[in-house]
Amino acid sequence: MNTEMKHNYYEILEVPQNATQQEIAVAYEKAKRTYSAQNPALYTIFDKSEAEQLQSMIDEAFAVLGNDAYRNIYEKRRQANTFSESDLSIDAIKEASQKLFNESTSKKTFELSATNHTPYDLDEAFEEEIENQLLWDGNFLKKVREYKNVSIEILNEKTKINTWYIHALEKMDANNLPAPVFVRGYVIQIARYLNLDDKFVADSYMKLYKKMLEN
Repeated sequence: MNTEMKHNYYEILEVPQNATQQEIAVAYEKAKRTYSAQNPALYTIFDKSEAEQLQSMIDEAFAVLGNDAYRNIYEKRRQANTFSESDLSIDAIKEASQKLFNESTSKKTFELSATNHTPYDLDEAFEEEIENQLLWDGNFLKKVREYKNVSIEILNEKTKINTWYIHALEKMDANNLPAPVFVRGYVIQIARYLNLDDKFVADSYMKLYKKMLEN
């Protein structure tokens, strides 16, 4: 890996430009292992400063490519070929994403709360259904997310949960999810962002999820 290709995130993770989120996640884990500070072979190729820069580049590449909203901005800027290297950095892309998010939400009429700024149209009947819901599976979690007008891209941006995992959580697709302890953590983050009782939702979800794993 060439440490000069600072903002060519595809080359950093060694994936093609049409790589899926799953492929990007796998490549990131591989790069983290290969260039880990615990790998003694690393320091036969790079000095300490170069190794730290390399590890930072890997994290930054995944932060951009692993987030659909960030990746879209990154792609547009690369293709335009009119942006400087600094415009391709994670900080510049985050700033651009936040600006787009603010512009889109400023046109709406209802805001959920101080912790969730996604506007949506209030449905009292469905609010009551949410309040009385006892079984929180992936499908109902998705239903609430869509009702509250929270896209997977926004959820990914706000919680930093990979979009691949969000899809898998909503499908309760155990083959594409990490260990249950991480699944529970993801559900808590999502429920919290949606202004739900995160502990209750996570307990209910995990009860159904573990029962599904046993079958």
